[in-house]
Amino acid sequence: MGKAHSHLPLSMLLMLAWRNVWRHRRRTLITLSSIAIGFGLAVLFIGIGDGSHNSMIRNAIKLGDGHITIQPESYLQAPANYKYISDGVTLSTALDALNINGSVSARISLQVLASTANNSVGAALEGFVSNNDQRQQMLEPLLIDGSWIEAGDHRGIVIGDGMARKLKVKVGSKVVLMAGKRGGDSQAQLGRVRGIFDSHVDELDDFLVLSDLQFAQYFLAGEGAIIAQAPVTRFAVFLDDPDSITYWNTLIKSAIDNDSVAVLDWQEMMPQLVQFIIIDDAGNYVFLILILIMVVFGIVNTVLMSVLERTREFGLLRALGLGRRHLLLLVFCESLLLSVLAVVIGWIVGGGTHWWFSQHGIDFSALMPDGTALMGTFMDPVIFTELSWDRVTQLTTIIFVTTLLSGIYPAIKAARITPVEAIRT
Repeated sequence: MGKAHSHLPLSMLLMLAWRNVWRHRRRTLITLSSIAIGFGLAVLFIGIGDGSHNSMIRNAIKLGDGHITIQPESYLQAPANYKYISDGVTLSTALDALNINGSVSARISLQVLASTANNSVGAALEGFVSNNDQRQQMLEPLLIDGSWIEAGDHRGIVIGDGMARKLKVKVGSKVVLMAGKRGGDSQAQLGRVRGIFDSHVDELDDFLVLSDLQFAQYFLAGEGAIIAQAPVTRFAVFLDDPDSITYWNTLIKSAIDNDSVAVLDWQEMMPQLVQFIIIDDAGNYVFLILILIMVVFGIVNTVLMSVLERTREFGLLRALGLGRRHLLLLVFCESLLLSVLAVVIGWIVGGGTHWWFSQHGIDFSALMPDGTALMGTFMDPVIFTELSWDRVTQLTTIIFVTTLLSGIYPAIKAARITPVEAIRT
């Protein structure tokens, strides 16, 4: 006849496991404390990383071309002054009919040569509708001299302080903007400096020239565009809810249905920024891996020491008929309870840390004396930690699964104990 084995209900296994976890209270508390501190640091670093990345993305979208950009099909691969949307009126009407939750800005982007009697520099001319553009809302408060372009000012321009130094101009100075035409000829327009800004982003301060949309349209007219049709280089769509970008991107594409026009989201418009964020995220996960290694050693040490100290006890249980499977489940339940406690206490520490810094932020200006400009955008000086629900789920799952898996080896070791050898120890 086979040997009879005792069967313990799950509730009994959990009760015994709970008692065993707290049999050595100090060791358990030390283990949980180390996990909680490590988890708190991981949450803080990832929260800071996400906060800084989101800050850069928000600023890049406002300074750039919106959450969604509508422009000529091949413009992104090879920008040129002769590539434009000739019938801006029809396209603008189609966009207005969608009732997009946000704003739509018409823009013209041109490569020009800015010249004065003192110097000449390559520049990027951006024409926009005054008083109705996100870029204006960001840059107007950064004016250090003069005033912003007023609506209907068809000769006024605003430049950065870097360009002002290169051209040796001030408010009121004249600047000649020249652009090459497709046929090889050139055309020029005279602009007058209305204001000078300092964004602390070299790519903007040294090369950007802002003007009213109609001033920039004069150059498109030289390329053959009809001003009455409101030609533009692109439309920048700024959404009230950034999470709805996929929905609006799909809707705009279906509404336009024009092979000569491309509808791109900000990630497609700024691939370098996306790559920078991916690489920076990888660094944060390296830190998380170090935390996980600490968690694994802590759990394995706690559970394995508990198993080794109870070798004789396990031998008696096996001799009394407790099967290997139930003994394995008993030790695994201890790991399960430690996992749950680790996650709960970890989120108490990590969540509290995140909440504090999400309210008060961390000032990085002292750590970055040369400014917070990166990848053509900039990071706000004070960073508030940010964690999405996806991050919360991700961190919880990683810590819980890692902690749980750490108990597999001690559980298998306990299940392999034979009664005779265990009782002799």
